Amino acid sequence: MSRRANPTLVGGFILGGLALTVAAIILLGSGKLFKDTVKYISWFEGSVNGLAVGAPVKFMGVRIGQVTAIRLRAAEDQPLITAQEFENWEENLRIPVFYELDRDLLRKEGTMADVGDSATVYAMVEGGMRAELSVESILTGRKYISLAVHPGSPAELVNDPDVDAMELPTISTGLEWLERDVQNLMAKLTSLDVEGLVESIAGAADEIGDLASSRATREALADIPGTLAEMRVTLQSFQHLAASADSTMVSLRPTIDESSEDLQAAAEQLEGTLRNLSAVIEPGSPLLTNLEKSLSEIAFAAAAFAELADYLQQNPSVLLRGKKVEGN
Repeated sequence: MSRRANPTLVGGFILGGLALTVAAIILLGSGKLFKDTVKYISWFEGSVNGLAVGAPVKFMGVRIGQVTAIRLRAAEDQPLITAQEFENWEENLRIPVFYELDRDLLRKEGTMADVGDSATVYAMVEGGMRAELSVESILTGRKYISLAVHPGSPAELVNDPDVDAMELPTISTGLEWLERDVQNLMAKLTSLDVEGLVESIAGAADEIGDLASSRATREALADIPGTLAEMRVTLQSFQHLAASADSTMVSLRPTIDESSEDLQAAAEQLEGTLRNLSAVIEPGSPLLTNLEKSLSEIAFAAAAFAELADYLQQNPSVLLRGKKVEGN
């Protein structure tokens, strides 16, 4: 005959199971069931490689939350990538990252701002609050979201109506573009023909060795000491010539100075003569006036003489019988 189950014992087992279930939820969920958090979103340009769910969110280095989701689209019913975004993906494509700010942590760290109030968030954005990607570990490449104040920086908000979360604008640190350039450089290095490059270097080294050991090179090296000796002799000749030129110039210096003084005196005398000549032939001077008068009289006499010659040519007998006078 079987025994009946004890209701009290069965009830104890049920209550114990419920207690274990609640404890598991608290432990496995890291206490999220009782956390006071506010959901946020930021749209990052470029790659977010290195950022993972659970990564910390810090304000000025102090942890105040964590990343909860990283997507290609904020809402599940949106298309993956539009044609326009694909044409200019570096400028248009943005990655939505969801994260939560823990009010308990903020209160614990001493803040008085209510990060769940839309007016407070608007004031923070206007004051320069921005989200940016920062590197947590250089070795592992892990990243986190850093919240910092950048007064005067542009605030580009997406304001997606399908997203139920506070939005903070992002600011680019250039880190994603630097990573892309490094990846491109590594791709170029990987595509290099290393074996061919090594063979080319080895071939060039062999050619240099052959050239160094050739007969022409040895003869040229053997001629170098003689050439250097000839260059020394030539240099000494130039030095002697320069010394001779210096001594000659020293001896000629008095003669050159004396000739220079004579030339200067002759130039001054010529200048005085030119001044006197200018004064004599200057318009209105007595000499020029008398000269003009004399030239005028000579021209008048020449005209009279020309008339006399013309008259004698027409009347040659006048030389014998003289000039005809009335009454004779």
